[in-house]
Amino acid sequence: MFDHLDSESKLWTDDLEVCNQTGGGYATNQKYREDGNRSNESKFRDRSFHIKVDENTFLYAICSGHNGSKVAHLAIQRIAAEIAFGGLSGKSSEEEVKEVLRQTFIAVEKTYLETIDALLARKAFRQYEIPEGISQYEISQKYQHILDELKQINEELSVGTSVVIALICHKKLYIANIGNCRALLCKSDANNVLRVVQLSVDHNLYNEDEILRLCQLGLDPQALRQAPLSCTRCIGSYMNKTGYRDCDFLSGASGEPVISQPEIVGAIPMDDTCSFLILMSSGMCKTLQEIFSSEVTQVNKEMIQMAVEQFRTQSTMSGVAQSVVHKIVQFHHDLYMEHVQEREREDSPLPFTRRDDITLLIRNFNFVMPKRGTVRFNSVVREHSANNSIIFTDTNTLSSTNTSQYMNTNSSTSSYSSQGSRYRREQEKIPPYVDFSEYYRSVEEAKKTGQLPPGIEFD
Repeated sequence: MFDHLDSESKLWTDDLEVCNQTGGGYATNQKYREDGNRSNESKFRDRSFHIKVDENTFLYAICSGHNGSKVAHLAIQRIAAEIAFGGLSGKSSEEEVKEVLRQTFIAVEKTYLETIDALLARKAFRQYEIPEGISQYEISQKYQHILDELKQINEELSVGTSVVIALICHKKLYIANIGNCRALLCKSDANNVLRVVQLSVDHNLYNEDEILRLCQLGLDPQALRQAPLSCTRCIGSYMNKTGYRDCDFLSGASGEPVISQPEIVGAIPMDDTCSFLILMSSGMCKTLQEIFSSEVTQVNKEMIQMAVEQFRTQSTMSGVAQSVVHKIVQFHHDLYMEHVQEREREDSPLPFTRRDDITLLIRNFNFVMPKRGTVRFNSVVREHSANNSIIFTDTNTLSSTNTSQYMNTNSSTSSYSSQGSRYRREQEKIPPYVDFSEYYRSVEEAKKTGQLPPGIEFD
């Protein structure tokens, strides 16, 4: 289950009881080459868990590290400790549960600050060693070794993490997030329409509320869009918080531009209308955006579409999640290669040359899945219509038939076209792979001898 992690990334949370209605999918980051080859650019930076606390409580989390994995590694363990081990004891009201989530983020940020005390002390000492009143040229000539060390320290102080937490407590769902991870809930209505609702808030420079907050601190939004600021809220990343005056693009702010205040949504009743929940890492969100080049609502619909396709073909939740990740990884690389070919013809720039780490958690509630070992035969795969599949509407919905009908529709292999950044299912013939001639001969022989089992129609 955790083969995507290196030995240094193992967590004590890996030994907690897992929620068996949840599957995880993972892919390490990759750097692309124009010859089609790819390689890992860095160690896996995401951390996650999906645990069963007790019969009434389930906890899920993804931490997407940026500029490193250290803060994500710290945060995921502290989150589990704060919530799963007594944090909810005696908490019965919705506001009390939400307050536990708020205090969890405060505790995680406090723990992070405690871990960097020695680093901050070393930075201050090394800065003190550079005399005041001398030119930058003299500093570079005489104190380059100190500048190199300060650069390394600042890089360590820039490590942070986005976080999304899902908590199911007494049949109610709570979502808390900070940064660019995302939570999607898929629900069905009385007309068997699956509606996808984003329960998290994207804290980045595409969020108008976040832009407004930064403008009120005296920052120029146009200049910010050119800055290497991946998210406007996170855990960690001291250099973009208390140390922001040392960052050229943030130094003009009147207060801390990046904050650690989460968004909390809930409580959402977990009833029969809830189909499944998806948690995505920031790398997954970015990769989907690069594939589909659409507004967020459309990207979310595409994500749900792919998940539903895998629900119809996989018999385990791990199979669903990992298959979705596999398809997205392949689509992204295929799109890159198409851009490479276009550049050779038109000398156009490449929109991306790498892919971030990907983590996907899918928690099933009421979506019917095939039974293990189920075999389906159908020689023709047809383009699905509204009568036997899901289709997206212009709103935040996708319509479907009853989930039991999904299980009666044969699966097919999907291929996706990057033209218009949308994918399509190709019509194709699947060659027969089971020879039933011996079976039919046996039936005919049994008919002649009167040995057919009673009560079964063989015509």
